Parts: sequence; structure tokens; C-alpha cells
Amino acid sequence: MKNILIIFLCGSALNAQSLEDPNNSPLHIISIIKPKIIEQSTFGFDSSWVDSLKLQLPCKNVFVPKRIMRLPNAPRDYRNGTHRGIDFFANWGTPVQTVAPGVVIRADHYFKEVPPTFREDLLQTSAKVGHTPSDIFSNVLLGRAIFIDHGFDLVPGFRSITIYAHLSSIEKNILPGNIIEQGTLIGHSGNTGIRESTLGSRDGSHLHWEMILMKDGLEIYLGKDIPNPGLYKMLNRIFG
Repeated sequence: MKNILIIFLCGSALNAQSLEDPNNSPLHIISIIKPKIIEQSTFGFDSSWVDSLKLQLPCKNVFVPKRIMRLPNAPRDYRNGTHRGIDFFANWGTPVQTVAPGVVIRADHYFKEVPPTFREDLLQTSAKVGHTPSDIFSNVLLGRAIFIDHGFDLVPGFRSITIYAHLSSIEKNILPGNIIEQGTLIGHSGNTGIRESTLGSRDGSHLHWEMILMKDGLEIYLGKDIPNPGLYKMLNRIFG
């Protein structure tokens, strides 16, 4: 009986409030409340950030390729991802040098190639996830890699790092914490991390190189969302 009385009184109160001003009734107020939609902005790359950037080619006389599939933004459907760097056409064992001075933060001296079936399973995982997970990309698909921190001076206002991937070997003196100059020999090109390497072949050898710019919680790769031919022109200028 008490429960019924309480419901009756609450209902009476709502009705009374509605009679006084229908626009102030709880039901009306609730009906006009709309969820706030927060739009997720997509942060692209601004070519003006690198107007003064000049880098040395990572492999001597191996120039920026013109093929779109070898440049940033090319689709990588097999892993539900996007290519973030430049694939330089460097044969197996081509010397790889630093594009600018910096500090080594990663050098995969003890990288071991994964079995081909395991790699394929990870690619299927990427397909289910809808993008290439960072652990799969960084620890498996890059193969033997070196990361170099160039601080905040190379691209003013941004922390920049460069990545050298699919290496066949790394020089013994390239260790985390070591300061290196521009043009320092750091390793040799190969095909670690790609399918051919898991099958014991040297086919498909090249140097995957990329630059990541960091600021305000964002990590943006060099050339993100810049269409061709402007992208190729910008990269060709940067590498002189």
C-alpha cells in the first residue's frame, strides 16, 4: 500500500508540475536532451613543417622511388594497414647509413625470423582487428630494425625519429644510447620481416625507411595524406 501511495504521489507531482508549465516537466526535459557528439578530428601532415629539412640518402645512390606503392600512404591490404615510409630499392647487403645525427634507441641485434605460418596467422589477426596492431607491425613485420631519435631540432617543434627496417645485419657498435653522426654506417639492407625471409629466400630485399613526428600526443609519419605528385616532389627535395 505504501508503494502504491508513493507512486500515486509522484505521479501527482509530475502532473501538477506539467500543469503549471508543460515545458518544465521532467518528461519534456528528458525528451529534448540530445547526446553530445564529439567529432574525432583526423590530423594530417603539413608539408610546411619540413620546408627546411635536408636528409642524406640512407643508401648511397639509391634514390626515392617514383612508384606510389613504395611511398607513404600506399594501401597494404594484406595487413589492413597503410604504408608509412619509403621502400628504397636496395639489394641484399647494401650499406645503410643514418640520414641525420641522433641517438640510437633500438637495435635488433638478436632478431629471429618467425615461422611463415605464424606470420600468416598474425596477418589474419590484423584482418579481424581492422588495422595492423602496433605489436605485430613493430615486432614482427619490420623485421630486424633500428630506431634513431633525432630530438627536437631536426624538425622544429617536433620530436622526430627514423626507422630502418628489414635489415639483414646491424653493425656491432650500434647500441641503444650511442650517439651517431649523419652518414654513420648502421647496417645492411635485407628482407627480414617479409614473407620471403620466412621461407629462407633473399627475394624482395629492400630498405624500409620512415620518419615519425611527435607532438601534443600525436605521432604523424612523414608525408601522411599528401597526394602525389606533390608527395614525391617533397621527398625528392628532402633527400636532395
